[in-house]
Amino acid sequence: MGRMRRVLTRLYPEERELIVRSGGRVRYLRARRPVQIAATALVAGTLLWSAYATTRFLGHDAVVGQLDSVIEALHASNAELSSDLATVNDRFAIQRQSLTATQQTTIDLISSNRALHGKLAELEGRVAAQARRADAFAYAYLGEVEARAAIARAAGRTEHANADLERRLVDRDNRLADLSAERDSLNANVASFRNEVRRLKEDVGTLDYARADLLARLNASERRLRSAVEAKLEVDGARAELGARVAELSDRLEALEAAQYDVVARLGEQADQSSEALRRTLDLAGLDVERLLDRLSRAGEGASGIGGPFLSLDDAPGSELAQKIAVAERRIDDLASLHELMQRLPLSAPLDEYRLTSGYGRRVDPFTSDLAFHSGIDLASRHRAAVHVTSPGTVTFVGWKGGFGKMVEVDHGLGVRTRYGHLSTIFVKRGQVLEFREKVGLVGNTGRSSGEHLHYEVVIDGRPYDPANFIKAGQYVFKN
Repeated sequence: MGRMRRVLTRLYPEERELIVRSGGRVRYLRARRPVQIAATALVAGTLLWSAYATTRFLGHDAVVGQLDSVIEALHASNAELSSDLATVNDRFAIQRQSLTATQQTTIDLISSNRALHGKLAELEGRVAAQARRADAFAYAYLGEVEARAAIARAAGRTEHANADLERRLVDRDNRLADLSAERDSLNANVASFRNEVRRLKEDVGTLDYARADLLARLNASERRLRSAVEAKLEVDGARAELGARVAELSDRLEALEAAQYDVVARLGEQADQSSEALRRTLDLAGLDVERLLDRLSRAGEGASGIGGPFLSLDDAPGSELAQKIAVAERRIDDLASLHELMQRLPLSAPLDEYRLTSGYGRRVDPFTSDLAFHSGIDLASRHRAAVHVTSPGTVTFVGWKGGFGKMVEVDHGLGVRTRYGHLSTIFVKRGQVLEFREKVGLVGNTGRSSGEHLHYEVVIDGRPYDPANFIKAGQYVFKN
């Protein structure tokens, strides 16, 4: 949790300060943490909304495809049901035609039977009439003998006719028997056909029920089809609206990206200008800035650990903006590292009020009048003025140290130390961690001193540097 908090604090400091130098002046642009988080959230929200809109757009295409498949399946089912209904209608028509032909055959047989009965009655009437005519003719024109002969002949003819008639009657009886058998067969067929007709009627009823069910299913299918078509039209409308929304968001995203390009470019330029101004400021102190920044980075104080495999984003959406942001972040990180370095360096004066009484370098020794090397600067101030530490650090020495008298030495990290000599009173102890401008003691006249003053030194890697250059650089920065 602590590491995450440090990372967040590193990414979004409470106030990110950008230094802009223009016309010989340095200006500060401050962006507080909410502004930084809001800018990041705006970019992330825009990208997330674009991904969400694209996903919804593709999801609507899938739904439309599924609805088209359902519509095609309903059409196929409708066609299959229509085919089954046509087959049932054909079978019904064939059965009806067969029943009609059977009934017609039965009617024809009955009519033929009636005609045969009529012919038989007619034949019997003709035989009786012939006999009456023969009797009348015999009594009228012939004698008794002739009449008898004629009657005998007529009787012979009658017998012959009767024999022929009997044959014909036998044939008729045979035919009648055949017709009766055929009639019985026809009656059986009629009964069978009636059963078949009854069964067909039942089948027709079943088919009518099936047809009604099919019609109901067809109506339901048509309703579902209309509903699916309406849903498809609605989806098409929603997709068109979504497409317009996506186009609008794309335009807004392009405008936002253009604005972000400008903001990121200006941030990068301002960071570069501020970094360059800070480097020139630190050059006034005669420091090796790159070496100190390298130490700060290796010490883990100027940057957090990063790494991982290289995955190119050249073809990814927004890769150009991401690259510009990455470049701007590197520049801002460089500026932040310079700010961190400046916070570690002693760029302020140890006294609120002072005057320089002896500078750094070669001078005439006040006690021997010989040339000597002065490793610091001497600052005079009011009696028992408070001496302040010039940057945060840890006390490494407290006590009497030869010609320095009462002295305090503070380690500021990165190989930078400061020394405060000739103190009259010391307020700190060894190992104590000091904040910026915390009191370390009071101006005094202890040790090898010709009067009350503060001997102030800046030492880097064991080599003394001119503290006046550090104070001058700090005045330049704090002034602007």
